[in-house]
This record gives sequence, C-alpha cells and structure tokens, in this order.
Amino acid sequence: MSTNTQTPIVPKHEKIKNIILDEILSGLPPQVRNILQKFLREILAGIIIVVLAISLWFGYSAYTTKQENQAAAALGSAMQQPDPAKMISALEKVVHKHSNTKTGKHALLLLGAVQRDSGKVESAKKSFNRAKQEFSEDSFLYYSALMGLAYLQEDEAKLDEARRAYKTSSKTQLGFEAIAALDFARVSSASKHNDEALEAYNKYLFLKPQSSQLDFVHHQIMKLSSENKRPEENPALEKKKNPPLPD
Repeated sequence: MSTNTQTPIVPKHEKIKNIILDEILSGLPPQVRNILQKFLREILAGIIIVVLAISLWFGYSAYTTKQENQAAAALGSAMQQPDPAKMISALEKVVHKHSNTKTGKHALLLLGAVQRDSGKVESAKKSFNRAKQEFSEDSFLYYSALMGLAYLQEDEAKLDEARRAYKTSSKTQLGFEAIAALDFARVSSASKHNDEALEAYNKYLFLKPQSSQLDFVHHQIMKLSSENKRPEENPALEKKKNPPLPD
C-alpha cells in the first residue's frame, strides 16, 4: 500500500482488508476458512481476498477434472510460498502452465495482488488487465480485476480513474458493491466531490447496517455535511455577510 499519495485519504487498505476478510470468512466452509485465516492477512489486500476465497473453494471443492485439480493443487502450493518473490514465480508458472483452466485464470488475479503488495506496480497492472480480458463484463471476477486496477490507480493518485472504477463496481449486484461504495466515497471525498461521497457513504450504511466501520462512516458523513454547510461555501450567505461596497 502506497504511503506518499495515500496519506490524505486514510484509513484505507488495512481497515477495508479486515472488513472484507471477516465478511468473506464468515460464509466459507471450515476447510477453506482455515486456509484463508492462515495466509491472507500477510499476503493480500483489498477485494482480491475474495478472489482467493473463490479459487480455493472451487479448486478444492468443485473442480472434478484432472486438469483443474492439478491447477488447483499448483495454486494452493504457490500461495503457501513464504517468500513473495517465490510466490510470484510460482503463480506465474500456474498462469503459464494452466492458462486454459479456470484456476489458471483466477491465478492472474492473485498474481496481480501479490505483485502489487510487493511493489511491482507495472507487472500488477499487466496481470489485472489480462485478467479483465479473461472474464465477461457481467462476472464477479471481471470486477475483481477492475477493483485491483482501481487500487493501483488510487495509489498513484489517479483519483478520477479510480473513482470511475469504484463507481462502476458499486453499481453491480455481485456481492462487493458495499466495499466498492466505501472506496468510491473515500476517493470522492479526497477529490472534493462531497455530494457524491455523502451519497456513497449513505449507500454503504444501507447495505451494511451492522458493519464494524459504522463509527468511521458516520464520522465521515458528519464531517462532509458540516463542510457543505459552511457559510463561506454558500454564495448567498457570503454575500449577506460581506455586502458589496457602495459606489
């Protein structure tokens, strides 16, 4: 996670990562949940956690063909590499060797996430862009790739591009629109689009009324509402406060 350009818009990845992790883990079978609890907090960030959950779930529970099972086993082995460089190398092998499998395509998203966390920004962009091409635009995994790119854009202070991606993702009905709404609200606030930020924060409250982030979201709503009501930002009040000088 970037530090230079992201300072004005924290809290970001750590809190959101924990939200996603807790929500995803709560709905998974014990076998998959135990694997995620062991590795995720150290190796992944943001919405890409969801992708690992999907890959492990399909890999160990649903795939029946020999080819898919081999790919899933390779992916599981890659994700257990303790060294990020070795993990990246192992994931690249999964992508190359099993590119015709669902697991191989999922591995692109995981590769992008680990590359991003390792500071390999350009490589991460390539992985996420390639992943976008692999999935249809109405699929969960397409938007996971889009969100991965948005986090990179946000890290690079390309807030307008990130806002567009978050806004698009928040309009889906694929399971992570609440997180995308929170991302959109955060970036909108940072780029002074206060009305859109307020709307997105309220949408998040509607979607996640029991979220652990309620205090933070309520604080942001109060802050933005207060800023919108400042007299100096209201031309009519400003004119009344400082009437024009007589001729």
